[in-house]
Amino acid sequence: MDEKIKKEIYNFGNIPLADNYKSKKKFPIKLMLDVETKLLHIDKVPDRGSIYSEYDHLSSASKGNMDHLKSLANLINKEKDVKTILEVGCNDGTFLKYLSSRFKKYGIDPAKNVYRKKDEDDFIIFHEFLDTSIKEKITSIIKDPIDAIIGINVFAHNESYRDMFLAMYELLDEDGFAHIEVAYASETIVSGNFDTMYHEHYCSYTFTALKNIVESIGFKVSNVEIISSQGGSLRVTLRKKVSPNEISENVKIILQEEKNKGYDDNGFYDDLSKIIDKKINLINDLFVNKYINDQVLIVGCPARGVVTANVCGFYKLKNAIAFDDTPEKQGMVLPGTNILVSHPNDINYENYKIACLLAWTYEKDLLKRLKDFGFKGKVFIPFPNARFVEIK
Repeated sequence: MDEKIKKEIYNFGNIPLADNYKSKKKFPIKLMLDVETKLLHIDKVPDRGSIYSEYDHLSSASKGNMDHLKSLANLINKEKDVKTILEVGCNDGTFLKYLSSRFKKYGIDPAKNVYRKKDEDDFIIFHEFLDTSIKEKITSIIKDPIDAIIGINVFAHNESYRDMFLAMYELLDEDGFAHIEVAYASETIVSGNFDTMYHEHYCSYTFTALKNIVESIGFKVSNVEIISSQGGSLRVTLRKKVSPNEISENVKIILQEEKNKGYDDNGFYDDLSKIIDKKINLINDLFVNKYINDQVLIVGCPARGVVTANVCGFYKLKNAIAFDDTPEKQGMVLPGTNILVSHPNDINYENYKIACLLAWTYEKDLLKRLKDFGFKGKVFIPFPNARFVEIK
């Protein structure tokens, strides 16, 4: 990308890889603005192979995530004209399992450690990065026209996002569609909720930026929705060809709303650093600095939680322990801290009166689990608005 069209917005300093609990290395994160497309992205990323070839995130590790994928699969299952589906970033195959067996189903994902094939699996997964260089390999495996390509929270994950979109465009049948979901910058980083900015999350999309990028490749946006997933996401339908009367009114409405807010104006982003600083200071004042010496329970260790923990100095917490459902994280240390990650059944919840919900996008489910576990006390929820919830 031309350095002339990049503008530095915020320097987060050195942060560990958010989804790699084995590496101790830290890498810089600078938030940048592409002044041409209005895309917010980090400056540089480590080699993508070092991040994704072995991955510590599982789609099936979170009930909330599984529920979301199941509801999406139910929508796709109603598509009568779809015969062949490719999922980009399929992880452990959870979404593919929820899709109807009437489809020919394929997945692509670079992580070789997350999927274990079972006899009942009716899909094929191949371990590659999606880009134009492997188009021929994909078409040699998938002989039929690809009617639908699905990508859930994967098009923000590396700086080759343009080539990913182009590969998707070239692979998709002329009458097919792509269904993608990406974290919505309006609900996340643009509001100062910085925990979506990590090395595995190269960029964060406003609808303005996303539309600029995909249309430069040749796609048409036929529909867009704002959904609650991941603390606020864009659900977008892309097609190669679509008549004007087939374009949802939502496209015009959301684009105009963003224009009114100033998302298409480079000057809008000048104050973003102050908004981020305010969020960081609030988390420190309300939680970290106040409970340095207390017994603290960290609830959930998602990638976004690693960012929060490092930017806000959770290493200062002297008596903290975390729990997470992901087996690969249990027995490890939350990156950048000395906080041990345990299985939820190994915690004595009566010892804790203060907790922090790092996995705040699953607030409802996790607060219920805390209560069921016997936790009684205050739970600090850092985002989207820092606050405490009392569990009695």
